Amino acid sequence: MNPLITEPVAPAGEEQPFEAIYEEHFDFLVGVAVRKFRVPDSEAETLAHEVFLTYLRRSDEIRDLHSWLLGAICHASRYYWRLNDRGLEPVEAEALERIDPASTRILDSLPDQLAAREALECLSPRCQEVLRLRYFEGCSINELAERLGITPKYAQKLVTKCLRRAEQRYGAKGKTK
Repeated sequence: MNPLITEPVAPAGEEQPFEAIYEEHFDFLVGVAVRKFRVPDSEAETLAHEVFLTYLRRSDEIRDLHSWLLGAICHASRYYWRLNDRGLEPVEAEALERIDPASTRILDSLPDQLAAREALECLSPRCQEVLRLRYFEGCSINELAERLGITPKYAQKLVTKCLRRAEQRYGAKGKTK
């Protein structure tokens, strides 16, 4: 039998004051979050408090208090890990010594990034802003149009025009050197 689910419960139909429910179940809920879901202690306490806040708002809807509290802390713990990307396993010492593939890609793309910066320096401030929003901040054409206060069709033309200017001016700059 699971030692986490052996907490005593008040008899059915008997109302307990909130303070008694809190005192009776708080350590249990924190323990479930810590032992079963490996949530850090301070975060587990926060999750337990959130469960009790929800309980206060919905206490009249709850039929089986202990089961509801257990389900709520399990749900809150899972949600905590979804938000905090638990999918990553702890890093081992051997893994730290290996080369990070992302670093290799960064080094490979560095000349392209430098060329892009030089190309942007050749442009007017408006074109710099358009290309920065579109390619560095990842704005869609509609978002770009909204930010600049223009129509999406004109935003698309503006991006194309700025790209052509960058290519022409950077190409001309590269030939003179």
